[in-house]
This record gives sequence, structure tokens and C-alpha cells, in this order.
Amino acid sequence: MDRRSMFDIPLMVLGDVMLDKHVHGHVRRISPEAPVPVVGLLREDHSPGGAGNVAATLAGLGCQVTLAGVIGADAEGAQLREALHAKGIERLTVFERPELKTITKTRILSDTQQQLLRLDRDGDRSAFAAVAEEMLESILALIDTQSAVVLADYEKGVITATVARAIIDCCRQRGIPCVVDPKKLDFTVYARATVVTPNLMEAERAVGRPLAGDEEVGHAADELRSTFDLEAALITRGPEGMTLATPERIAHISAQVREVADVTGAGDTVVAVLAACLGSGWTMAEACRLANVAAGIAVSHPGTYVVHADELAMAWSGLSPKILKREFANWRLGEARRRGRKIVFTNGCFDILHAGHLACLEGAKRLGDLLVVGLNSDASVRNLKGDSRPVIGERDRCKLLAGLACVDLVVLFDEPTPEELIRELEPDVLVKGGDYALDQIAGADFVRGRGGLVVTLPLVPGLSTTSILDGRSRR
Repeated sequence: MDRRSMFDIPLMVLGDVMLDKHVHGHVRRISPEAPVPVVGLLREDHSPGGAGNVAATLAGLGCQVTLAGVIGADAEGAQLREALHAKGIERLTVFERPELKTITKTRILSDTQQQLLRLDRDGDRSAFAAVAEEMLESILALIDTQSAVVLADYEKGVITATVARAIIDCCRQRGIPCVVDPKKLDFTVYARATVVTPNLMEAERAVGRPLAGDEEVGHAADELRSTFDLEAALITRGPEGMTLATPERIAHISAQVREVADVTGAGDTVVAVLAACLGSGWTMAEACRLANVAAGIAVSHPGTYVVHADELAMAWSGLSPKILKREFANWRLGEARRRGRKIVFTNGCFDILHAGHLACLEGAKRLGDLLVVGLNSDASVRNLKGDSRPVIGERDRCKLLAGLACVDLVVLFDEPTPEELIRELEPDVLVKGGDYALDQIAGADFVRGRGGLVVTLPLVPGLSTTSILDGRSRR
């Protein structure tokens, strides 16, 4: 799966576009006025929410995204446009009206990423609906150029029954996949779509009964599929995975086992990946399996996280999504910086990973929030240490490092030193073992020149790859 080829397709997202504001601060005391925390403001950032987040994920997957929606002519609308452009969404069919207020969700978070409060500003649903139906003709004119269409319905007004029926019928007539993220109680408006993706609670409301266990959920998914003449129904079930109903079978897909940091936006990830796959000719079953993998990546990160094709390809092939190409690592770290996270970098060959390496890596992680390991490629190791090295190939060395809890990213480099990689990634802290003098550390001048720190950590006596190979390691 290649970001530039498999998902290089035109794809439209139509729905309720929102602005997500994240206000970050530190909490040191409780207010004397009421039993609430006092938040010392540190920073504020903005990202696309709702249909905008679906579009951002599709852009991250390499799709040529057209986003259609309605916003207000206000400061939040301007911030949303800026956030969309920052995510690579250039094709906007966004209708702006001065009488409307841009839908905005404001989350207040502590410096430990704990969500303290959420403030929602919803627009006038009937006013949004009126504008959406006005723009329907111009939206329909674009569908012929799309490989797939997403209806991102958050029940804020844009996806009216008229809009949904017109888009779905147009897609069905042209054989274009139409993926629906539903929020309405009555799924009649979504009839004849390619696939609807309710979560468990939405599915329970749609069928009018509680659903417990695989069998009941499977029957409900098949009921939705047949009742509303869908090609498939996919019920997302959080830690229980997903249940897919097609005319051929009912399949239960186990959740990817990951440490859950935040479930915000996981449904958007599923919808986006499904649409990208179906628009690229994948089968429904394979598309759902990849969407499940993507959701596992998304929930392992705090906040609304955009999954990109490179890390998804790694996870799909069985490798850790921590192993990234340089280009994507740079993007990931840029996102981390915007969230105020301190980036630590260290590097090495890590040929025969041992306790000395682990001590250094754990010590490096304690110096910041995100630890990036620059790993010498096989070619680089051979140039440095001779043809007998490395003992362990780069693929396996990457896997071993990515399996460590203290390591957040692993990036290969071919050069003799990581100087160029350090300049690309711009870490806040550069760490090496104590066998290096500060003036010998590649990239040290660059990091210090940006106001960063260069740190050496003591080595574990008697432990090195060379001593292990010579049989001289301490036991």
C-alpha cells in the first residue's frame, strides 16, 4: 500500500464541518470560589472536526479530497479554513453565511492531557439545513468526478433527508461507493447507501433494542443491511472490535490490541479508511479490516489523531506504526510540537539490543515527552563497522526498538551520522551515551543553536555489542 498510488483518488466528503479547539493549561490548585480546577492557560490549538476530520484523514491517506459543508462568516470559520489548509485540504466547497455561527467544540485539557471540560457551540440546525439544500445542485455536479463519497452526518443540519437521498441515489446510479456515518434515529434516509457505520449505541437506537454479544450484534447488522437495502452494515464496537454484515455473511473483526489514549475521532478514521479502500477497488471485507487497524492506531494517540498512509501501511504489513519514513516522521513531530510536546532524539546501530541500550533509551525518554530513535540502516552499519555487521538486519532492529514502551518513533537513516536527520526532525533534546564527548556528538551544534539541550548518559559498565560478540559481556 503506497500513499502516492493506492489512495491517490478523488474523494468527496459532505457533512457537518466543525472546528475543534483545544485549550491546554496546567492545573496546580482548586478554585476557592467553587470546587473546580484552576487552569493556567498555556496555549490553544485548532483542528478540523466532524466532516473536517474525516477529510483530514483522507488527505493524510493521499486522497484528493473535496470537502463540502456550511460554516459561519466568523472568527471560528476563518480558523477552520486555516486548519483545513494546514491538513492539506485545498478543495473546499464550503458555503459561508454571515447569519450562521460555525459549529465549534472547545475542549479544555490539563498538561497531562486529561480533558477537564468540553464546551459546544452548535449552529441553528434549520438554517444550516436551508443552506445545505441550496448548495445541493452544485454538489451533485461534482459527484461524477469522485471515486467515492462520504456522508458525515453529525445531526447538525447539513445532511437533511433531501440531501442524503439525492446524494445516495446519484452514487447508486453511477456505481460510486457511498459511505455513511449515521447519527439519525431513523436510517430510512440512508437507504441504498453502500455501507453505514453506526457505533453500538447508534445501532441499538436504530433497531430499537439493546445488543449484547456477537450473535445479537450480528443479527442487528444484518437487519439494518436488509431493511435499508444496503450493500453492507458495519457496527463499530470499541474494544469489542467491529461486526460486518454483507449479503454473503456476518463477520466479527477483533479490535487491535493497543493502549487506548483517546477514542476521540476513531469513528471518523473508520469512515475515511473505508471510503478510501472502496474507492480504490478493495473488497468490503478487506476495507473493514484495514479500517479496524487504522482505528487501533488512532485511539493510541491523545486528541483527534490523523492516521497517515505510511504508518497504516506499516501496521497492515505487520510492522509497528512507530516505524516511520523520514518524511512522515517530520510531519508527526510537527503535530507533536503544536501540542507542546518535548521531543528527544537519540541514535545508534542497536545491533544486538542489550540492557545497556535499554538503560540509555529509558533515560532519554525521561528527558521529554516523545523519544525518537534514529537507526543506522544496514548499509550505514556496514560502512561504519565492516562487512560482518550488522548481525541483526535493519527490519528486525526496527521491530525490536519499536517494541519498547519508552520508544515512540523509529526512523532509519543511511548516512554515516544522523546530522542530516537531526536537522530535518529538529529535536528539543539530543541524547548520546557517555562514551561521547559533547563536541563529538553529531548534530549537537544544531540542537544547541535552536535553544535545545545536548545530554550524555552514563553507560552500563561491561555491556556493548562488541563485548557480547567477543564473549566478554558481564553476566
